[in-house]
This record gives sequence, structure tokens and C-alpha cells, in this order.
Amino acid sequence: MAYQFPPDVEKLLQEQMAVGGYCSEDDVLRDALKALYEQRRAVLEEDGAVVEGIRRGLADMQAGRSRPLEEFDAEFRAKRNIPRDA
Repeated sequence: MAYQFPPDVEKLLQEQMAVGGYCSEDDVLRDALKALYEQRRAVLEEDGAVVEGIRRGLADMQAGRSRPLEEFDAEFRAKRNIPRDA
């Protein structure tokens, strides 16, 4: 399969092929995606606090215990004297 990568990604691929012993871009991408998958799975499996935090957040939203981002953002910026364009 042929890919068209942005120049920065192409450079990273070529570097990995040169130093990582990869024969093709497919091999690099396969390993990169596998590592990403394993990293995300490990966070969710090993850190029960992450999963519990997500569950609490979803429950809060379903129970109506949330507010629009714009409201939170305005309050946050006002408390910390942060301009809206920053």
C-alpha cells in the first residue's frame, strides 16, 4: 500500500528504517501502531483510577452535573486573570 506522508512524518519513517532495522514503511507503521495500542491498553488496564475517573465523569454528565465548556473557560480565565485570546 502506498502512503503519502507529510515531510516531517516521512523523515521520521526514514530515520526509523535506517536505525531500526525496518525493511519497509509498513513495518515501521505496524510497530508504531502496536506500541500505541499497547500503551493505551496498559494505561486503562493498569490504572484503575483512570477508568474510574472516566466512569464518574460519564455518570456526572448523565445526571446533569456538568456545564458548558465556555462557562468553565470564562470562570477559569477570570480567576487567573488570563485574557480570552491567550
